[in-house]
Amino acid sequence: MAYRSRERVARILAHQEADRVPFDAIAFGGVPLRQWCDEFGFGEDERQCFSEGDFRYLTFDLEAERSRFAPYLPGLPEAANVTPFGVGELPLKSADGYAAGDKLYHPLANVNTVQELEEFPFPDVTAERAHGHLESAVEAAKADGFTVLGQMSQTVLETAYSMRGIDRLFLDLYERPGYVRALFEALTERRCFQARRFAQAGVDVLRIGDDIATQRGLMVSPETYREWVKPYHARVVAAAREVNPEIPVLYHSDGALTALLPDLIEVGVTAINPCQPEAMPPAEIKRRFGDRLSLWGCCGTQSAYAHGSPEDVEAELDMLMGKVAPGGGLVVQFYNMLVTPRVLANLRQFVQCFYEIARYR
Repeated sequence: MAYRSRERVARILAHQEADRVPFDAIAFGGVPLRQWCDEFGFGEDERQCFSEGDFRYLTFDLEAERSRFAPYLPGLPEAANVTPFGVGELPLKSADGYAAGDKLYHPLANVNTVQELEEFPFPDVTAERAHGHLESAVEAAKADGFTVLGQMSQTVLETAYSMRGIDRLFLDLYERPGYVRALFEALTERRCFQARRFAQAGVDVLRIGDDIATQRGLMVSPETYREWVKPYHARVVAAAREVNPEIPVLYHSDGALTALLPDLIEVGVTAINPCQPEAMPPAEIKRRFGDRLSLWGCCGTQSAYAHGSPEDVEAELDMLMGKVAPGGGLVVQFYNMLVTPRVLANLRQFVQCFYEIARYR
């Protein structure tokens, strides 16, 4: 039988138990997966679980022409990439040669007035070439058994501070509030169009989010979030729900996000990611919010996998199945994982035991 099951995911996100906990394999790269599957004698179902998982992410096909943003990115290294919003990204490597994020170059660093902002070449999300493929892509993914996500994380705030620079943007809240409003409006207008189109195309889940927390707490106060960011999040979710009132909404932010969860629930968020165990203990979040939020992630990439042992990995999985999985509402996923030899050893243990541990008994 095929591994994937759309019914499985639908039940889990509706806070019901299914045959097993779903696995999101989107960030599960950089590991010798085929070698491990051969070593453990895995069949096709186990291989599908780890190599493809239960989910397919779809995005808008936005142009990122480097030449359009050249005046805004002086000194950008040739090795850097440029996003559709003009952010320069220079890939970084750890001492061991593993991927370690990006150095960002901010195209709005020297754009200081609303008039200058209005002249900036924002991407045209309404162009047919950007979204005309969505219906067929959704249909094909569903036919293959995937639950389909419309991906538009870095929705407003994170795109804004990536474009402007986080220090400048947070100062702008006080020194140039009109500028910030104009920037947020420009981004939200585009995100509302994207959210509406994803819903029209039939995606199963809308994925939004802005990194708004550190390991220790929020980057901004709850009051600042409610004044400056929450209304824009609410508009994006509402745009999707004009088309599909029942569409689940997954919100991504690293860090300790707990203080904002009631606000995100009010906005219409139904699942959070990655629910970092180091900053948001999944069992505690499940106890407090599990009737309203699904937890999507929950793997200790900075603790059990980075510094623990294979036994610690198995203990964490046992905890998730014992305290978070009951009643549904858990999707397992890795995120922001710096691969090292120790991490590889612990991921090997995950691959060896997750498929069996993740069954509902």
